[in-house]
Amino acid sequence: MRTKRFNIALARSAHARMLAGMLSAAALLPLAGCGGGGGGDGSNPSSSNAAPAPAPAPAPTPSPPPSNPTSPPPSSGSNACTTQQAAVQMAAQTAPTEPPIDHLIVKLKTLTATRAMSAIDNGTRLDAVIQRSMTRWTAPVTGSARAYASAVGQTPVNVQVERTISNGATVLSLGQRMAATDAAALAQAFAADSDVDYAEPDHPMQIRDTPSDPLYSQQWYLSDPTAGVNLPPAWSVTKGSPTVVTAVLDTGYRPHADLVGNLLSGYSFISNVNTSNNGLTRSSDATDPGDWVTQQELDNANGPYYHCASQPSDSSWHGTRVMGVIGATANNGTGIAGVSWLGQILPVRVLGKCGGTTSDIADGMRWAAGIAVNGVPNNPRPAKVINLSLGGVGACSTTFQQAIDDVTAKGVTVVVAAGNDGLSTGLDQPANCRGVISVGATDATGRRASFSNFGPDVSLSAPGVNILSTSNTGTTTPGSDTYGLANGTSLATPQVTGVAALMLSVNGNLTPAQIQQKLQGGTRTTKLAAGTSCTAMPAGSGILDAGAAVASAN
Repeated sequence: MRTKRFNIALARSAHARMLAGMLSAAALLPLAGCGGGGGGDGSNPSSSNAAPAPAPAPAPTPSPPPSNPTSPPPSSGSNACTTQQAAVQMAAQTAPTEPPIDHLIVKLKTLTATRAMSAIDNGTRLDAVIQRSMTRWTAPVTGSARAYASAVGQTPVNVQVERTISNGATVLSLGQRMAATDAAALAQAFAADSDVDYAEPDHPMQIRDTPSDPLYSQQWYLSDPTAGVNLPPAWSVTKGSPTVVTAVLDTGYRPHADLVGNLLSGYSFISNVNTSNNGLTRSSDATDPGDWVTQQELDNANGPYYHCASQPSDSSWHGTRVMGVIGATANNGTGIAGVSWLGQILPVRVLGKCGGTTSDIADGMRWAAGIAVNGVPNNPRPAKVINLSLGGVGACSTTFQQAIDDVTAKGVTVVVAAGNDGLSTGLDQPANCRGVISVGATDATGRRASFSNFGPDVSLSAPGVNILSTSNTGTTTPGSDTYGLANGTSLATPQVTGVAALMLSVNGNLTPAQIQQKLQGGTRTTKLAAGTSCTAMPAGSGILDAGAAVASAN
């Protein structure tokens, strides 16, 4: 499959691939203490040493549970002002450019009983739809299409059926790359057909992180009284449960010694061998072989990675970092502490070299929730929480929304990174989809991190600056275990995901809506100096308070 193209820097420069420096395990082991201090915005280096994850100090008495609203609490001062300011910002800025697209997602309408009896099979119907739609469509020759004309073909000449995804829609290969605007126009031509339920580009997705200084090393975000998430009171109630499974849809995992004890056997849903970068398409191998990109690959117009990023980058080990925040083993005398010490993590690989696609992620979501996916073994350990530290350009797609609706109907909570543009999340999916918990990022002062998206689509925030987690020393292929610091809503999101898992450990009957209500109802606000811009406030209802959230779970 050729649905592998996404773009970090070309599509949105703020989403640079994670280039955080790595901290050696040896440097971490002799140190003690688990949080406090550190902080900063990642721009000013500190001489503080890296801190491993020892046993936490005795926890104070948990905060009394907040009231339980019947609907998400009203917006705090952050969203109250950013709702107005988002319109101003959006009017003044250019929308991020989406990279070329080479696949469409097309779903046919369900046949009526009369037509079904006529023995017209879906393959014949789809062939006819393709023929009619291609006849109907005229490729744009102005605007952004002209900019791509020299390097990207505009008129697909070999549209083929590639596969069926988990909602019954079909992924069509266009046989070549098209400008995103052209692909959208082609999708509209398909959608206009009377036999089509919906049609849309198979949008590229990308990780949601930014670079960081490697010298900030303490897990300040776990317990800092001003800007941390107040985990010690939550841990005095529960440290998680192996019966609560959290799925991480990301780049896969490395078998890090501080992580493997909580990992389940996962699955890779990457459909393209170039994206998977391990010689495989969909398989039971969810390990991360690396997602580095070289300048030569980016410059090769005949290669699969042509212009998939604006500059070369090392392997990110993004999935391993996200999983470490959620569930790194605690009290083992080494490394860091995850949020949910005893919970189980299900790795679902959907991102690889040059990212991933909506269709693969939608299939991965359904499989993670225990919903059958054609051609893939059933998941024996369905998740109760799904973490999506990823996103892409555009309004929420039908494919994403249907997948979210399906998994939440199964009682699965979906937590999504808000994105790192410093804008309203109205530009990003799936953070702007219905039924998700969208997470913004704050810094060590409790302010909104400058890169964090904000606005009415954001549910709440968590620290996203100088977040220490499990990683790997390899710059291309895997090296050895290490720990590294990074910034981004990608790292804020798994803190909320981990707390949701703690809440389910206390009360397994909580619904996704109840979890969101309790998370938002217990958030803390930040006291800022008079006259401070309201956009400096944490996005959403406030900063995650793990102690209050877990206390309210009962």
